[in-house]
Amino acid sequence: MDELVYNTLTIPNGQRFDIILSDNTHVFLNAGSSLRYPVTFLPGKKRQVYLQGEAFFEVTKDKEHPFVVTSDNMDVQVLGTKFNVSAYPEEENINTVLVEGSVRVNATPDNVSEDISSVILEPGHMAQWDKISKSAKTEEVDTDLYTSWMQGKLVLRGMRFKDIIKKLERHYGVSIDNRNEALNNRIFTATFDVESMEEVLNTFVSETKFDYKIE
Repeated sequence: MDELVYNTLTIPNGQRFDIILSDNTHVFLNAGSSLRYPVTFLPGKKRQVYLQGEAFFEVTKDKEHPFVVTSDNMDVQVLGTKFNVSAYPEEENINTVLVEGSVRVNATPDNVSEDISSVILEPGHMAQWDKISKSAKTEEVDTDLYTSWMQGKLVLRGMRFKDIIKKLERHYGVSIDNRNEALNNRIFTATFDVESMEEVLNTFVSETKFDYKIE
């Protein structure tokens, strides 16, 4: 067998899932995500998977076969490590947060610019790729904030309400129709754990008065 055969795993909104790939790499997928991966990785070829959405990877070490996660216009290349990638289509940035090990974040060939083509991350740091300007920056972060979704938490960090709506739709598996345009660009920071959808909305109501209806 010298040709890769792919599966695609798609996670509905309101659910999370984890899968073990043929090399024993463990992948945890967040709601509303999709992973395209080879049924079996082939000797002599890099281990490449394609992510849309958010996932946490615990990669099995294999120096002879680098592991590559491709998301939109960014590649994350590793040998053996633990990291989180968030690359939802509607979000302006692709974030890679390194928990353990070492990764190289590369622009895909079509997106390489003079300013940035690759960044090497250290544990506890995040690389943020701006899909519009095709530029990247790195910063030190609390990795727990970016991996807490695996425990069912919903962490919102200085986020516009129109972006929060997308996260709520994925997290709770609902559809939200916002007719209050003034709310869209309001910034909120909050963390939710076991709260119901109604309790979450009431939290926002307490900060910014608005009415809502659940059907």
